[in-house]
Amino acid sequence: MSMRDAERAAARRVRALGSAMRASSANARASVVVFGGTCVDAHARAGRAGALKRGTSAIGRAWSALGGVGMNVATACASASARTSTRLVSAVGDDADGDAALEEWSRRARGGGDDGVRIVKGGRTARVVAVLDGDGEIAACVADVEIVEEGVDSAWCASQANACRDARGMVLDGNLGQEAIETVKEMARKFNKWLWYEPVSVEKSTRILGGGVDDAARPLRGVTFCSPNAAELRELANGVRRGWAKGSPMSPCPFNPEFKFKNASEALDALASDVCTVLAAGCEHVVLTLGPLGVVVSSAPSDGEVSRATHTHVPAVRADVVSLVGAGDALVGGAVGALAEGASLLIAIARGVACASIACERAGAALLDVDANEMEKRAAIAFAGISILAPAVR
Repeated sequence: MSMRDAERAAARRVRALGSAMRASSANARASVVVFGGTCVDAHARAGRAGALKRGTSAIGRAWSALGGVGMNVATACASASARTSTRLVSAVGDDADGDAALEEWSRRARGGGDDGVRIVKGGRTARVVAVLDGDGEIAACVADVEIVEEGVDSAWCASQANACRDARGMVLDGNLGQEAIETVKEMARKFNKWLWYEPVSVEKSTRILGGGVDDAARPLRGVTFCSPNAAELRELANGVRRGWAKGSPMSPCPFNPEFKFKNASEALDALASDVCTVLAAGCEHVVLTLGPLGVVVSSAPSDGEVSRATHTHVPAVRADVVSLVGAGDALVGGAVGALAEGASLLIAIARGVACASIACERAGAALLDVDANEMEKRAAIAFAGISILAPAVR
C-alpha cells in the first residue's frame, strides 16, 4: 500500500469511527454517577530528566489545579460526552478550595448538578501534593484526602440511590472507605447497573475486596470494569489470593516497580495470572493501563472459564507530555461517557485513550474541556491499531 493509500485508509477509519460514536448516542439520554474524591492538586515538575536529587532543589515549574480521581473522571466524562449527564458524589470542606471546586464543577456538570457533593462544615478540602520528574511521571506524592473517607460515607452514598436507579452506569474510586464502597457495590447490584472500579493506588486498590462472607469466593462480583495499572493489578490479585488462602502460608508474589515492559504482549505475559485471578474473582473486564504502551482489555468468557479469557490491546496515542497525572482518570471518564451513550467496549476504550492523550498535554489533572473533532481523530487512531493478544502461559 502506498503512503497516499494509507493516508486515505486512515481518513476513512476516522470518519467511520466518528459516525459509529455519533450513531451510538444519537437518541441516548444517558447519565453516569461517579463516587470519588475531589481535591486541589499542587504539582511541581523538574525542568529536565534526572534533575531531582534528595536533599536539594531542582529548577522547574509549579502550579495548582482542580483534581481528585472522582472529579477527574467526572469532568472528563462531562467534557467528552455531550449527551451524558454526569453526577459527582464527593465531599469538600466549607473553605475557599471547596468553593472553587464546586464553582468549577457546576459549570461542567451538564445536568448532573452539584447536589451529590457534600459540604462538610469545618472540614478541609482534600489536597494532593506531587513532585514530577522531567518526564512528567510522579516521583513523590502525598495525598491529604481524609475528608473523602469521612464525608463520602455509607449514608451519603445511600442517599444517592435515586440518581443511581436512573443512571446507565456507576463509577467508584478507591478513595472511599470500605463501608461506603460496599454500599455503592450493593446499589449497583440492586439496580442492575454496570460498575467501573478505579483502584487509585496500590495501597487503596484492595478496598474493593472488603465484602462479607457471601463474597469470599467472588469478592469482585458486581464489578463490571476495573482499571488498574500493573502494580495495582498485582496488589489487587494478591488481595484476592490472600482471601482465597486464609490460614495458609502462601506468600503472594510482590511487584517490582522498577520492572519495565517492552510492549503490551510482554506485560500480559508477566501479568496473565493476575488478570485471570481478578476475572475469576468476579470482575467482568480488566482494563490494564500501561501508559505509553496503551491498554490491555481482558474479558471473562460467558462460561466463567478464565483460561479462555480474551485479551485485546488498544495502543496509546502519541502526546506531547506536560504531566501524566490524571491521564488514567481521563481514560476512565472518556470510556464511561461512551459506554453510557451505548458504544461498544472497544470503541469506548478508544475514546478513553484519546482523552488520556489530551490530558497528558495539560498541566491540570481535570480534563475541563475537549475538542470533539480532535478526540474523534485520536480515538480513530487508537481504534485502528487494536490487536488481539494471547498470553504465553494460560
